[in-house]
Amino acid sequence: IKREAFVQWVIEDILPADRPAWQQAGVIYAQDVTAFEKAKLRLLNAPHSTLAYVGCLLGYETVFDAMQDKVLTQFIQQMISDEIMPSFKAPAELDVQQYSEDILARFRNPAIRHMLAQIAWDGSQKLPMRILPAISDNLAAGKPIDKLAFAIAAWCRFIVKRYNDNDKLVDPLAEQLLAVAAQCSGNADTDVALFLAVDAVFPPQLSLNNTFFSAVHTAYQQLVSRPASALAAFTGVV
Repeated sequence: IKREAFVQWVIEDILPADRPAWQQAGVIYAQDVTAFEKAKLRLLNAPHSTLAYVGCLLGYETVFDAMQDKVLTQFIQQMISDEIMPSFKAPAELDVQQYSEDILARFRNPAIRHMLAQIAWDGSQKLPMRILPAISDNLAAGKPIDKLAFAIAAWCRFIVKRYNDNDKLVDPLAEQLLAVAAQCSGNADTDVALFLAVDAVFPPQLSLNNTFFSAVHTAYQQLVSRPASALAAFTGVV
């Protein structure tokens, strides 16, 4: 049987003092289990979705393939350190730096053939849990969102690409999203406004935020013609 070596068990610390010594087998007894859920959504799922949409735009097939792109990997690492880690308070029992490094090591595992197109499924349901909360929290705290917004722009361009290529879009909102894509012309002013108006994905408080719109607009504009160059620019690679 093949499986990943990584495993994590987190149990709310409400058991009596004579509880089983499961921590000796790697179990984490935590005061706040929900904080671990937030850590997973932001440190694992957000980079995973970002890899999927950006990787598909760059022509990669699997997570492992995408992780061989040094610029894309650098972008993901920067997004995690500069925008995801600062977006939430980590649980006391979690070493976020080590946890993040373990996640990236899992992404690099050549034995795991995880298709980017599959990870990209149901983006309208995943982004509001994985990426948008971090953006909202950073906006409220005056922290950067440019790379997280790049992930949103990549999702938009992924949908447009699916429409243009006449490929199936696996998403509960597929009909609505493809209808949006049909109206897109490659003009960031109108295209971004069309996508952000999908209120089943973007709450008005976020979609009407000028900083958020501007950040998605900038990324979208650069992604329209040259995804690889856009990625390099956002990563600071000359």
